[in-house]
Amino acid sequence: MLQLIPSGWLGWNVDVLDQGNKIAQIKTSTLPESGTLSLDGTIYRAYRERMFSGDYFLESEGQKIASAKKTSAFRSSFQITYIDRSYKLTKQSVVSRSLILFEGDVEVGSIRPESCLSRKATVSLPEMMPAPVQLFVIWLAILLWKRESDAGAAVAASVAATS
Repeated sequence: MLQLIPSGWLGWNVDVLDQGNKIAQIKTSTLPESGTLSLDGTIYRAYRERMFSGDYFLESEGQKIASAKKTSAFRSSFQITYIDRSYKLTKQSVVSRSLILFEGDVEVGSIRPESCLSRKATVSLPEMMPAPVQLFVIWLAILLWKRESDAGAAVAASVAATS
């Protein structure tokens, strides 16, 4: 079981802990939907193919390791592929921020915020999934949470402007 701890009060960077020990860091970029994943001295790059469209990729030293495709513009889910494996990461429900990872129809993992307002989370992913791919899955979850947060802030700002 992994734990996500925000690196600071603002932003979406997180430290990834295993039994209380920091094992990795995920940093979101100022560029839309991109970031870096640091693990054991290796930096992985996570990014979207084009600025506002296309697939998502995880790469190291120019080699693509994994990819993800948004399954629908209206759903909070991704189809994730690496080597010959395929997973689906999707929200547990419309009102929950929890995400469930499926391989086929079988639930194989989850990413669950500690509370409705917290950016801390617990992560359970398949042990046979390589650690860089696990970080990529977590980064995709952070993207979904950031989008929801940004959308909520935009709604609040428009309501405040009309009041």
